[in-house]
Amino acid sequence: MKTKNITEGAVLLGIFVLLLLMTLFIPGIGVITLFALVVPFVIYTVRNNWKSGIWFAVLANILSLLMGSPAALILSIPMSSVGVVMGYLFAKNSSRYAILGAATGMYLLNLVLGYVVAIVLFEINIAELIDEMLNDSLKNAEAMASALGQNSEETMALMEQMVEQFTYLLPSGMVTVAFVFAFVSQMITGFVLKRLKEPVQPFPPFRDFMLPKSLLWYYLIVILLSLVEMEKGSTLFLATMNLSYILMLLMTVQGMSFIFHFCHEKRITKAVPIIMLILSFLIPPLLYIIRMVGIIDLGFDLRKRIKK
Repeated sequence: MKTKNITEGAVLLGIFVLLLLMTLFIPGIGVITLFALVVPFVIYTVRNNWKSGIWFAVLANILSLLMGSPAALILSIPMSSVGVVMGYLFAKNSSRYAILGAATGMYLLNLVLGYVVAIVLFEINIAELIDEMLNDSLKNAEAMASALGQNSEETMALMEQMVEQFTYLLPSGMVTVAFVFAFVSQMITGFVLKRLKEPVQPFPPFRDFMLPKSLLWYYLIVILLSLVEMEKGSTLFLATMNLSYILMLLMTVQGMSFIFHFCHEKRITKAVPIIMLILSFLIPPLLYIIRMVGIIDLGFDLRKRIKK
């Protein structure tokens, strides 16, 4: 049995190294293989146990270190830790939402730790770097607009405001990145595990997605706080701004879920909500309407009224 585990571990370790090399050195394919880096860790943890998964992750990180590329280790550490956690939950046959939440939390923890390490050990402030890059881009855009004779003070002021907001929204941006990585990684891993005949719970239909009602009260409190004048850059200002962004995003997801539910109940083709979802990214007012629908659905149980 141990020989089988060692052989399987060696094969999966080889697959991980191959995926890592493709991610680092093949730009086009690397975007896809980046999300698949967690798969070997999930498979090994599911077929063995979380303790074996941790040892497997340690070996993978040592190999990444021996590759001599800092980028290899930067990718290996978060992917291995997330993979072991996901593998443990898949082995327990946990719900897909629980796995998604745990994976998001682990990705976020790794991002925060990476941010802290960059500041403490390397004296690199990522927030300041992003701010400098955005300001440089803004100056280039302003110079180009002036050269074309289309310089508008209102447009430049709006762009400056967007750059400033982007810097303030770094924490919620990290949460969004962690969620996207967790979602895509989980979808790929679930597909692979099914192919390997491992027991995997199906992902619940999006139309059944429902946020806790308590979030509505948090949303109301954040909106009231945002009406209070605060000092820019203060802790309360940053917390309010980031919570507002995250809660608005959640309400939009709730609204989109309701639209899918409505179309399902009325036997309307799935193409309609999918088209609406695509259009919402192109037409901002539609996004606001969907968000309002989500708030009303959460507060007044619109789904029950539809069934009646």
